[in-house]
Amino acid sequence: ENHIMSFFDRLCASNHEIEKVEIEDDDAVGLSHVGNAAYNVLRTNHGWHHNKLWNVTSGKVVGHVHSTPLNCWAQPDDPARGNDDWFPEIMGEILSRTEVWCDVMSLGAPDGIFMDHFKAALKTIAERAAANGKPIVVRMMFGNIVGMPVNCQAVINDLTEAIGNDSYLRLWVGAWRKGVSWNHAKIIAVDGKYLHTGGHNMWDQHYLRSAPVNDLSLEMEGKIAHDGHL
Repeated sequence: ENHIMSFFDRLCASNHEIEKVEIEDDDAVGLSHVGNAAYNVLRTNHGWHHNKLWNVTSGKVVGHVHSTPLNCWAQPDDPARGNDDWFPEIMGEILSRTEVWCDVMSLGAPDGIFMDHFKAALKTIAERAAANGKPIVVRMMFGNIVGMPVNCQAVINDLTEAIGNDSYLRLWVGAWRKGVSWNHAKIIAVDGKYLHTGGHNMWDQHYLRSAPVNDLSLEMEGKIAHDGHL
């Protein structure tokens, strides 16, 4: 146990070298009790990350929270095949709205039905860009997990399989890891207008097959959609 704690102490050692800086965020007005408690911890303990890793923002939830597997809390058995195929379809539809630029972040690259809907969305974006004669930028960043490296070029090849090389689509795919830290955000931010975020990864086997993971995501609009790019 002492060895484990010693490892994590060394892992977090750099934090004590950073002087704590308390900040104020002008948007921290009218927060809920929980929101205010979270804000006070962030501003007092993590002020140096303000406007880099966190900030106070606002927006509205669009529709219902996206919960998968759908309608299965009281059901002891696995949901029927196709029960949650609506979810990757929603993600693809939001991505397909892109007219200028889109940022996508997740733990890993999409696969299975998620990949199918992402490919269809990018084809729609490419067609829109060609019709307007203007490039549209889509940037994707994934976590380069230890033991699960991301082949970025292979992901690009899969996503653009049905798109010509002369396309106006500008697709960038990257994967990031530093030591034992990697991207874990789940974001689809479109044109500063639409945001999809929450807990879902884009993994077919984990969410759409047997023994699916319970998870939540939601769509939002407003200032928070702009901040999703940042």
